[in-house]
Amino acid sequence: MSTKKGLYKFKPLVFHPVRPRGNLKDGTPLPMPRSGHRIVCYGLSFYSFGGYNPKISTVEYLDDTWQRTHPLFQELWRFNIVSSTWTRIEGTGGMPEELASHSAVQLGPNMLVFGGTAMPFGDSSSDSLYICHLPTGKWQKVVTYGNKPEPMYGQGVCVSDGKLYVVGGTTGFQYSIDVHCLDLDERVWEHLSAKVRSIGATPEERYRHEIVEHHGSLYVFGGGRSGAACDLASLPTFNITERTWTHVQTRPDPVTASFPQPRRCHVACKVKDSVFIHGGYDGAEAFADLWRLDLVTFGWQKLPYKSPVPLYFHSSAVTEAGCMYMFGGVKNLEEEKRTARVTKVWLVIGKLQDICWDALCHYAPNITSLPPATLLQMGIPMYIVDNLHHQTPAYG
Repeated sequence: MSTKKGLYKFKPLVFHPVRPRGNLKDGTPLPMPRSGHRIVCYGLSFYSFGGYNPKISTVEYLDDTWQRTHPLFQELWRFNIVSSTWTRIEGTGGMPEELASHSAVQLGPNMLVFGGTAMPFGDSSSDSLYICHLPTGKWQKVVTYGNKPEPMYGQGVCVSDGKLYVVGGTTGFQYSIDVHCLDLDERVWEHLSAKVRSIGATPEERYRHEIVEHHGSLYVFGGGRSGAACDLASLPTFNITERTWTHVQTRPDPVTASFPQPRRCHVACKVKDSVFIHGGYDGAEAFADLWRLDLVTFGWQKLPYKSPVPLYFHSSAVTEAGCMYMFGGVKNLEEEKRTARVTKVWLVIGKLQDICWDALCHYAPNITSLPPATLLQMGIPMYIVDNLHHQTPAYG
């Protein structure tokens, strides 16, 4: 082990850049910078689908799929969080064509992808639901019935108790705050919003917001429209049983006496009774800040750490252990530069086994390339060894 490394310290709520590598076995390249994609966590990996980058030419990226779909990425990537390696997954069954500002959620070993837009934005939007079996990369379009949402992109979605909830979105010309629910067993859509909207109760139409379900209500975080962003001091809240909108007034951070600034195109992750939001954009300024909302007291806490650069149109997902991973996004307002950066933030105190593996990789970064037999002889747990050498069907 190297003696030049500094002392390892487990630091929750601190942004740690993750230096990714290509796949250890087949040498596949790293994903290109992108925005408007979505990621989900499953097991000890996160998966990224779709995205957009108009700055990359067909000469710069010599890829058969890119030649056909640019400036959109019809790509599914797997990032192994144990070995910090990327693998591009070939996929079978037909991927969606609407590849920007779609929505994605994890359900068991599957990723559900809904909505999104192709190019030009808004001219070809989706009202279709796709399911991808992540261990095999097999895609299937889901046949649904009932009163489904209009074709849109930038919706807020979440899954709870076997139901997929969809809120808002845009056609590219009009915005929505409608609430729809899909029973994932019966595959029947239902429009939950009241047909007659109460003055002052129904929130502003919006897109690129985030939603979470908590104790029978859907809470809407931010979002906006072209040139505008919605505030986070008062959260639009939809009671699923009563099918009514209210507004929950939150409490400011006790130290700064402030709320998060209005924003859209941010990320949000729920961990137990807390929601963490990061980044976003208000039409003029991009953000690097990290906030926590307590869903019991509805008090905000401005956390003392920021990401290395402001980000928006990025994506995040949280592992079962409570570590949030972020990938991609727009990092420069003036030049609209996008990134392929991977960053992780522990939102809780990790388990001892996860902290120990972090420490081992800190002191011996080449440990991930050792043969399985050697790792087992060293006492590395089997679940780590299995994930280091696990292979999802790779591209090419």
